Order: sequence, then structure tokens, then C-alpha cells
Amino acid sequence: MLIPNQFQTQLFEEIFSSTKGKAKITKDLMEVLGCSRASLYRKRTGSTPLTSDELIKLANHFSLSIDALRSKPDENSQVVVCTTLPPINAYADIDFYLENTAHNLELAVTQPTSQLYFSAKELPLYRYIDKPTLSAFRYYLWVIENLRHYERFDPEHIPNELFEKGRKLATMSHTIKTTEFWLPSGFNNIIGQITYAVNTGRVSTRLKEAMKSELHEVLDTLILNIKTEKTSGGAPYQMILSHYLTLSDGALIEITPSAAEVLFSYSSVNYIKSSNSYLVDAFKRALRYHKLEGQALGALDTEAIQAFERGIRAKIESL
Repeated sequence: MLIPNQFQTQLFEEIFSSTKGKAKITKDLMEVLGCSRASLYRKRTGSTPLTSDELIKLANHFSLSIDALRSKPDENSQVVVCTTLPPINAYADIDFYLENTAHNLELAVTQPTSQLYFSAKELPLYRYIDKPTLSAFRYYLWVIENLRHYERFDPEHIPNELFEKGRKLATMSHTIKTTEFWLPSGFNNIIGQITYAVNTGRVSTRLKEAMKSELHEVLDTLILNIKTEKTSGGAPYQMILSHYLTLSDGALIEITPSAAEVLFSYSSVNYIKSSNSYLVDAFKRALRYHKLEGQALGALDTEAIQAFERGIRAKIESL
């Protein structure tokens, strides 16, 4: 059985063996972990346990799958494990993000028992990633800090392959049985982002109107899903309308009765993925709580659906 300090030693061995220049790696590790050389030595030898935050930092900085390092996951469930994505700085990083996200769904879509649970604190990406202007705007926002400071939004600057992979991801997501946990404010963030971009001169009136129209289309689809209790791909669908969510933005994918993965955000773009049973069970408990506290909307809940829709339509129209 692999005990935590052995796992930790193995982790550092993987870092040093996969990267050239031991002096540089040591310096990088000290900066990433914010520790002295002596403290780093204690962590490398396993005498000082790594915290979950430190594991996340290492996985992110060195693009490591910590889950993959465990030789016997079932015997070592108390070791905090995760896979993280590298930060997005350019459009090529978004390409990797879309590829990786699609890969996470590929196994699930082949299993008839799979189910997706999503905590929609804000509009889920897969609901508008097939919309040309809205998806382009999202990609633009992700890389804007690395562009020229006042570069205006232009969908023609976005690589075509991102649109193709976005459409593929959206199609895949509609084929899975889905339960979404929504807040009435779910559209607020993207509406606020568009408003700010317009007010600062980065988005033209023409593009604003295009995004406004696409947001109405996204809402049309969502309302149809609620009323028919089906996803756009014909899979079972349910919405739980909540007053608040204790969960961060994230998702739980149940692939089979004995296999599940949780994905949750740790920054505005990136996410952590883990099959650790403790993290999965904690996410499930939170979802069960919100299902009890929230309101399940279906075909017969006409007044509640209309109130939800009216509130969001008014916000879109205010753009």
C-alpha cells in the first residue's frame, strides 16, 4: 500500500525526471510553494506533508496529472489527488482546454447510465459554446489580459478550430442525462461582461446586438429543456432552481454506478478534476442538499418558469 509520504516522494521524482535542469527545478519549486530550500527538502523527502493547495499549485505549474501517479487509487483514497489544466494565456491554450473537456465527456457519453450534475452559478459554457458571437466573446475574454490593452473584440480574430471544437463539445453535452442547479442570477455575469465591454469601447453595437440575440436563443433552449424535461439531444433533463448555492461552479459526472468524477472551478477559467471518493461524496452531499432546498421545475410549473424567464429576458433586453 502506498502511504502519503511515499506518494509525495514519487510526485517530486516525477517532477524532477520530466523536467531538465535540477537547479532550475529547485528554484521553480521554491517559488511555486513559497518555501525555503530546507523546507523544500523536507517536503521532497515526505517528512513535511504537502497541503491540498500545494498539490494543486504543483499540478498546475508542471501540468501533472496527480491522479495518474497513484498505482492503487482504491487503497489510497485519503491522499488528496487532482488533475489541473495549465493556465490559459493564448488561443492555443483554449484549444487544449476544449480538447481536454471533450475527453472528460467521451467515456460518459458511451455509458447509458451516465449523468451530469452542474451547479450553474453562471451561464454554463456548454450552453452557448456553439453560438458564434458569444463563444468568440468568451475566448476573447480569456486571453484579453495577454492581448494589446485596448484591442477591440472581433470574432474574425478567433481561430476557426475553436468554433468547430466548441460545437462538438456542445453536441456531446446534450446527449447526457442532466440535472442543472440554477440561480435566478445565472445570466448576470455574462450580461455584465458584455455591458462593461460595450461601455469601454471594446465591443461594437453590431456585435452587442448579435450577442443579445444569441442570449435570447440560449434562454429559449433552456426554457424548452425545462418544459419538455429533455436536453436538446433528447436525454432526460431537470432544473433545480435554488435561492443560493454553497457549491463553487462545477460539475459531477457519474459515469457508472461505481465510477464518478468531480470537476470544480479554482479560477475564472481552469478547473480541478478528481475521482477521489472523498471529494466526489462531498459534492454529492451538497447537491442532495440543494435538491431538497431548491424547487424542481417541470412542465406543470408554469408560473415559476414564467417568472424565471421574465427576469432573465428583462436583463438581456437591458443590454
